Amino acid sequence: MHEDPVLSDDDQLAEVLELSAREYEQSQRSSAFRSSDSARNRTNAESDLRNRLSSIRAEIASIDDEILRLQVLRATLDEEKEDVIQSLRVGQSSTGPIDPVGNSKGKGRQYATVDYTAQFDWSGSLKAKMTSIFGIEKFRLCQEGVCNANMDRRDVFCIMPTGGGKSLTYQLPALLTPGCTLVISPLLALIDDQVESLRELGVEVIKITSTISGAEQKEAMRSLATMAKGDKSGKPEVKLCYVTPEKVVKNKSFLALIQKLDEARKLARFVIDEAHCVSEQGHDFRPDYRALSCLRLTCPLVPILALSATCPPIVRDDVLSILRMKHTVEGESAGPTGTVFFSSPLYRKNLHYTVLPKPSDSEKVIQTIKEYILEHHPNHTGIIYCLSKKETETVAAKLYASSNGMIKTGYYHADLPPEKRAQLHKQWRLGTVKVVCATIAFGLGIDKKEVRFVLHHSISKSLDHYYQESGRAGRDGQDADCVLYYRPQDANRLMSLTWNDKVQGKLHDMVRFAQELEECRKIQFAKYFSASSNLSMSSWTTEEADVLAPCGHCDNCKRDSDSFVRRNVTLAAWKVVQIAVAVKECAGRVTMAQRSSATSREAQEAATSPSSKESAELDLEELVGGKIDLSREETEVLCVHLLISGYLKETFQATAYTINVYFAPGPLALQLTRLSQQGVVQGKGPKITCSFNKKSRRAVTAKKAGNPDSRQMKLPGSTPNTPRSKRSIPVVEDESNDEDSTYSIVEPSDIETDDDEEDAGTSGWQFSLRESLTEDPRKRRKANSRAGPSFASDDQVIELSD
Repeated sequence: MHEDPVLSDDDQLAEVLELSAREYEQSQRSSAFRSSDSARNRTNAESDLRNRLSSIRAEIASIDDEILRLQVLRATLDEEKEDVIQSLRVGQSSTGPIDPVGNSKGKGRQYATVDYTAQFDWSGSLKAKMTSIFGIEKFRLCQEGVCNANMDRRDVFCIMPTGGGKSLTYQLPALLTPGCTLVISPLLALIDDQVESLRELGVEVIKITSTISGAEQKEAMRSLATMAKGDKSGKPEVKLCYVTPEKVVKNKSFLALIQKLDEARKLARFVIDEAHCVSEQGHDFRPDYRALSCLRLTCPLVPILALSATCPPIVRDDVLSILRMKHTVEGESAGPTGTVFFSSPLYRKNLHYTVLPKPSDSEKVIQTIKEYILEHHPNHTGIIYCLSKKETETVAAKLYASSNGMIKTGYYHADLPPEKRAQLHKQWRLGTVKVVCATIAFGLGIDKKEVRFVLHHSISKSLDHYYQESGRAGRDGQDADCVLYYRPQDANRLMSLTWNDKVQGKLHDMVRFAQELEECRKIQFAKYFSASSNLSMSSWTTEEADVLAPCGHCDNCKRDSDSFVRRNVTLAAWKVVQIAVAVKECAGRVTMAQRSSATSREAQEAATSPSSKESAELDLEELVGGKIDLSREETEVLCVHLLISGYLKETFQATAYTINVYFAPGPLALQLTRLSQQGVVQGKGPKITCSFNKKSRRAVTAKKAGNPDSRQMKLPGSTPNTPRSKRSIPVVEDESNDEDSTYSIVEPSDIETDDDEEDAGTSGWQFSLRESLTEDPRKRRKANSRAGPSFASDDQVIELSD
């Protein structure tokens, strides 16, 4: 028997086992060492990161300290810079002020305040130049104070009423100050008129606008460049240069030329007319006006004069901030720094306001205006404001023709060629043209003092605009008439052109003014400006003790109490709003004309909607107990009253030709619709009253028994099942994907419907066109104009003659 070698070799086995044990132990020690190294590495890395974080924090703290020191230094340097600028302005002033009462006043010295309404060394020269050049014997309102502050090279903010004479506050100092005054104006018409007037007075004035040729622009720029170089070639120095804001902010060459003029000390001041346009909160914001902040950065030493007719405090503060002008100081006690502020009461007691009913027929409107002018203002100068460009031409031609040339008319709008605009300005100043029919592009800045009347063929888009436009009258301080011809249809027409919330609110205020038959116009204006512009009553009125005392000379103050009636129209209002709710629930829309014609008591038969062959009906007898006991005219007045009161609201639908305006339940509609008819009759809910002219009420023919009359309102969507003789309101179906848009109504083009089309027929207002009409509205308008009465030709209008 043989032995197992493994079992027999005990020594060898023991050696192997010992070796394995040593290897295992070594392996374990190596693993522990590696773990220890890894832990040490992690600890070291974390320590490094923490050290780095501490270092970064320390560096940031050091930078923050440096920034703080730099900010403090910057603030100190800014103050020093302002002091230096002020000292330079003082040093550039010609003479010091005369102190008539011995108080410490003046500039260049550490005096407390300056009264800019006092007399100064230059006062005699100002008055002499005012008389010799402008033919003006004495200052009005705050003109003298503004002129003095300008002569003292101060920043000035002046709020002066339309017709108060803002132009003189910079034109007169410009003639006595070395260098050129740069006037920035928003309207070409204003620039053209003022430049032409100044040239006739012998003043060296230029304009750089799109209304002159390229060669003329180059020549004007060359004149300024010559001044900047100090070249005394014998040419007289340019005293005033008129430009639009677009020229300043979009033309780098012109901006560079301004800088050169400033460096040569040949730039006297900047004048920013209609300064409220700078602010987005102003009623005529223009983006290029906002960019005029570059003026202070480019020429920090040049003083700025900001002018406006209506500028509430919130807008004024925004304008000051944007233009980098300092806080305001009062003109009668102005400190050595700050923007000198002047304002004059906006109320002008020589203007007599009247609102007259506007006939529904365009020919009768012309006849009414003709009779008014010939009776009250024969051979007087006046302006007739029209809504569209086309209206200016047709009104001017018809008025001239219907008066057999006794009323010498011209027309003005932005599409007239520059040469014709210039010709009209000249003819109007010379008296060849007595009455200008114009859009709002005419009149801003027009310096014609003897305008005895301003008529509005249609309402303005806001009470701010109406105040400015009517303020073109009576600039000589003599009595003048401001007459507005109003009918509710015009309000709806404007609504179709101004469909955004802000503008609609302004239009509602204008309509509220026009429909008011009792409250004094002066008080209406005061309440409006104090509410919408945050102006105190003293900012509106003159020195009268009772700021809310009636003027005594407007139409409402003189109105016979028997000429109008105030009625409780709550039930009628309830019916109108209930119909609006019913129309909405049937997915339809209805215009005010349709609602008025369908609900008024004497309405005639109306055609069903041409946009749908099928229609459903709302039974007015079942829905609201029958028709409203108001005439058509009264129903239209009521609809507008409910609109501006919040019981109705406008909705809009764009078509290829216009914007349709529809009425829907407003935010206050539920206050009425939650009531039953019996509850309204019993006096529950709000009480709604409305004033009507008595002459607008018509006799109503008694209805025949058994005749269902006009008690059913047809809606699209089902088969008709009633006789054709039944009254219906055509309603247009809603369409999806309506686009929202906003536009301005500065000057509506000819595609807007004019009076001739609005007044065609007797079926109501014709301005609300539907997309589904089979006939092109423009073709229909052309057909109507061909069928209508002949117009006076253009060559009969004085504006086009020599």
